[in-house]
Amino acid sequence: QVWLKAFANRVWLAPRLPRRRAAMSTLAAPSAASQREVRKGGQDLASSRSVLRMILPAAAGSFIEFYEFAIFSYMSADITGNFFADGHGGSLGTWASFAMSLAFRPLGGAFFGWLADRFGRKPAMQLTILVMLTTTVLQGVLPTFYCCSETAGWFGLAAMLLLRALQGLSAGGELSTAAVYITEISPRGRLGLNLSWISLTGAFGAWSVASLVVFFFQTVLTRDQMLLWGWRLPYLSTIIPGAAVIIARGSLEETPEFEEMLRAKGAVVAADTNLEGGAQTEGSAAGHPRSSGGAWSELMRNHKLPLLVGSVGTAVFGVLSFVPPLYGAQFIRENAGLPANVVTLSELLNYLIPALLSPAVGMLVDYLGAGRVYTFSTLVGGLLAPAPVLYWWAHVPDEQAIASMYVGQVALGLCLALTTSVYLWVVELFPVEVRVTGVSVAYNIGVGIFGGMGPLISDAGNKVMDPTGLVSAPVVYTMFFGALSLLACLGSRWLSSRGLMRVTHIRDAPY
Repeated sequence: QVWLKAFANRVWLAPRLPRRRAAMSTLAAPSAASQREVRKGGQDLASSRSVLRMILPAAAGSFIEFYEFAIFSYMSADITGNFFADGHGGSLGTWASFAMSLAFRPLGGAFFGWLADRFGRKPAMQLTILVMLTTTVLQGVLPTFYCCSETAGWFGLAAMLLLRALQGLSAGGELSTAAVYITEISPRGRLGLNLSWISLTGAFGAWSVASLVVFFFQTVLTRDQMLLWGWRLPYLSTIIPGAAVIIARGSLEETPEFEEMLRAKGAVVAADTNLEGGAQTEGSAAGHPRSSGGAWSELMRNHKLPLLVGSVGTAVFGVLSFVPPLYGAQFIRENAGLPANVVTLSELLNYLIPALLSPAVGMLVDYLGAGRVYTFSTLVGGLLAPAPVLYWWAHVPDEQAIASMYVGQVALGLCLALTTSVYLWVVELFPVEVRVTGVSVAYNIGVGIFGGMGPLISDAGNKVMDPTGLVSAPVVYTMFFGALSLLACLGSRWLSSRGLMRVTHIRDAPY
């Protein structure tokens, strides 16, 4: 902790000093005072351009996070051919490595959430993007069984698993920290709209860009070229947007709410040290406890129910993102013998639609409330839409496979668009002192564990259940977590009405 504090103070918190702030150019992020004005809705004093300069660097970091997951999924056949073919695990090994990266996200969320709640949102965001960029680029230079020797292949496989574990750890703190940062600097009336930038630039935008990149290489390169070296190019291309995000985040300021929390804690500590006999002050006893236990202890002591609700409630977002559009599409490609670039282009539709619609959904969240919109998205995306689409894909005649692929991906894309509301829904569950830790752990259990395990469990389930039967393993998995997430959304409102938990810590209405 001592080393981390010194590192944060010297590397990232230094720009907050007056002499550094005075030297910043006019294109740098607004000052803390400007951010407070924006946070309070002072649009006359802070232009929309200033708001975007604070939001975009925070939201764009999610691009690297989802871009890596996307290219791995789109090139799953090439990954299998290079690392898991010929008795090295096959498709189960490929999806297991995909799930492993997501399984490490809760651990990363706990660590980076603690870092952000202890030292600030900015240093946590800088560290996560740096680790994500490094691990993604390095995956593109690994030796494989296909291109190299058996010994080199085993080294490459072990290195890939290690890099994916580190990538999962860093990704665990990326989106959640960015979501909290954007929430704490935004006017309350525009929380939904401003958080939609995560979907536009990261969550859905990254998948769209990745599908275009992979589609381009799959089209201009032969199958052998793609398998031998073409699969590396999307990984190596990550360095361009990653470097841009690191540079842009260097000019960000800390959020006003975090700074106010630090001042409040500092005042309590100063008052406590002035007391004789170590007696506790009234402020310390009533709402400002000493922070020796840290955010994690506070979270587990007083916020277990919101943590459970957030973990189960976000599950449908992960499942709907990874199972029907990704695993389902790859399944129909193998069964119907569709070209890889045709499937990748259909996946572009699935993520381009929610990326383009995310600002409209964000405005809908600001009009109707995150609770209403997200509850509706769990009903439609988790229970009503996936089963018919997956059943259709499993039974469609080969001559209609391409048409069904595109129509189904459009339907799933419309469902995914509504899940833009998940960010404000989960951020609202936690108070400022444990906000990043709570959001990180809850979101990464829901999306990382429940969502990330989806393709692996679906692939294993299809080897036990008949995938062309009335109900397939992906349908069962998707609808199960759709029902759980819907129950979490409805149950949290009931618990809130009974005074057993609080579902809004930032904006009470609309919800």
